Amino acid sequence: MPLQSKPLPAETADALYQATGLRARAVPMCTVHPGESSKDTCAVEAESEADVIAVLAYARERGLTVLPYGSGRHLAYGPPAEVPDIALTLRPMNRVTSFSPGDLVVSAEPGITLAELAAVLSEKGLMLPYDPPAPADATLGGLLSAGLSGPRRALYGSLRDLAISLRVALADGRVIRTGAKVVKNVAGYDMTKLFIGACGTLGVVTEITLKLRPLPMHRETVLVRGSAASLAELRSRIAQSTLVPSRLEMVWGADSGTDFVLAVDCDEPKRSAKAQTDAIRAMSRDLGLAMDVVEGEDADAWWADLAQRLAERRICIRLQGPPTSLLAAMPRAVEGASALAEPAESVTISAGGLTGVARVAFHPARAIFDRPAPLGALADLAAGASLDMVVERAPAEVRAKHQPTLAPAALALMQRLKQTFDPDHRLSPGRFWGGM
Repeated sequence: MPLQSKPLPAETADALYQATGLRARAVPMCTVHPGESSKDTCAVEAESEADVIAVLAYARERGLTVLPYGSGRHLAYGPPAEVPDIALTLRPMNRVTSFSPGDLVVSAEPGITLAELAAVLSEKGLMLPYDPPAPADATLGGLLSAGLSGPRRALYGSLRDLAISLRVALADGRVIRTGAKVVKNVAGYDMTKLFIGACGTLGVVTEITLKLRPLPMHRETVLVRGSAASLAELRSRIAQSTLVPSRLEMVWGADSGTDFVLAVDCDEPKRSAKAQTDAIRAMSRDLGLAMDVVEGEDADAWWADLAQRLAERRICIRLQGPPTSLLAAMPRAVEGASALAEPAESVTISAGGLTGVARVAFHPARAIFDRPAPLGALADLAAGASLDMVVERAPAEVRAKHQPTLAPAALALMQRLKQTFDPDHRLSPGRFWGGM
């Protein structure tokens, strides 16, 4: 009996509309994200959880693959993957479904952007203390799927710590809730974290419940300039003190010259923030370092500019390890990235002095694409400094040559989870490490 071939994307679009009433069309995958293939896929929008369930049911009955995504900004993360039969955008699912300011909890659909959510929260004097290096139109669901974190992780934790409950549509048609819509919940296994950073390969998240914090009454950021070694010493003194920074990053950019900048942020009331600034000023003076202070909107603008520069570069490498080892490796990271970048001025580096997470971002020179290991210099640096390296974002041809080697036990566990939640490998095929 001959094998049945899959229908063409245009045929899938027509049949999907007839079966579900959802408007669909055949489009090149590169219109979803420019780094994707030029092959066609069936694109459909979900406006509700019911739409998601209907699309998954249709795909299950016909043996088709489905890629859920938001604005498509994070499709350049992870390994290069095959073109799905159905590209399901959740961007229209952008509503706040419940909001309890008194309990510091909000629930929202995955298509909402951080800017849209912040506008709702700020009316009640609240914020989601989460600042990933991502474009303004990146969706909450996409960020959760990619598992990104930002500098505020130093005080508030990552999105894995802030998300307390999810609604997830599974490939078999079930809809489950993980966790609970309350902050204090310790019953059972914490399945919420299972879906964060899974790249949509285990289920389609349809609602996210998050812990909130009050907006800071005062915003103040200390900027200390100096060599990497002197700033590493300052970072060590701050870490061993009683100070409580909300962010502590060692930053390098083309405008820094030979200096790095240690940015220390404070979300405390004005009197406490001033006391922290005075303490850091005394430490900096002792080390012979120059210091500036930015406050209020100027402080917000400084951090927003850093996030934008990291987000807009075509390549972004994440390095992880003990903060002392991480900061010591940053001068070599500058040299390595500058040799791979075009222009060299595009290099931006931000290394977490408390989180142990650094990002090295730049626009790549055309010449590196022909190399067997385009990012070999940075890979060698990471190996020599005993740091973990992940290619967070890059063109497909670069990502294909720098796949991480997973430990056999870890790979086996991930494969078992994939087999449990999506045994037919219908969801986000090939989007996770190890070809899952």
